[in-house]
Amino acid sequence: MAAKPDVLPLHRRIRVRPSDLVKNGYMVLVVVLMLFPLYLMLIGSLKNLDQILDRFFVPTLPLKWSNYAKAFGYIAPYYLNTAYYAVLSCVATVLTSAVAGYAFAILRFPGRRILYMILFAKMFLPGVMSLVPSFLLATRLGILNSSLVIVLFCVGTSQPFWVFVMRTFVEQQPRDLFESMRIDGAGEFQIFLRLAFPLLRPIVSLMSLNVILFIWNDFIWPLVTLTDPAKRTITVGIYKLSTAAGLDYGMMIAGYALAALPLLVAFFLSMKQFMAGLTAGAIKI
Repeated sequence: MAAKPDVLPLHRRIRVRPSDLVKNGYMVLVVVLMLFPLYLMLIGSLKNLDQILDRFFVPTLPLKWSNYAKAFGYIAPYYLNTAYYAVLSCVATVLTSAVAGYAFAILRFPGRRILYMILFAKMFLPGVMSLVPSFLLATRLGILNSSLVIVLFCVGTSQPFWVFVMRTFVEQQPRDLFESMRIDGAGEFQIFLRLAFPLLRPIVSLMSLNVILFIWNDFIWPLVTLTDPAKRTITVGIYKLSTAAGLDYGMMIAGYALAALPLLVAFFLSMKQFMAGLTAGAIKI
């Protein structure tokens, strides 16, 4: 007859170290502090002015779902505008950054190092420094109050960092992959399209999400360059909503929640690709 295995008491099998308690407690505190503003936004969007002033930190009844209906009716036209600008900016930034990153990593041409150092130095300049020169340039080109002024500014602002990322990622790939395609007779465009770009997919996903976030959250540039109300972005629409709402804070907060909703949906749908892009390549400087 087989001997029964020894069964340790429960208090002897479970060992909780003080360091684990501190670490887990700290992480819980960080998550709570990060989610607390979101909680305040959600409950505030379902209140009227009196409920917000009297019981700001706790939910109240009845829930004012009409706040969302009024806010959506005001900012709905800006959703399509912002999505249109985001798609154009994403495509333009991805294509130009990927091609430039590949060229700086693989090709050898005169002035390559100087051009890359200029592009690299651009990352260290504050964005506000280029605001006035960019506005003057857009005025001279005659592209104010058009989609081009949003797309080109996004490409010029985002490109230096992502060219650096693309170049670093491509340089980490084995050179034999590129040389083997050259031996088979493939041109540079074919090598980029069939080999380099598929390898860059995790980085492209990460870049696309970041460009969309940039367009969706940008405020100053659309405010000064898009004077036609029919072409405004969601951030400018929220600003105008805040002005028009007056003391209707519930509707105002509901507008903020509606503006943030597409970003949350986009992040959760692309979270796997986002994490793959963060970990792809182990970028080295």
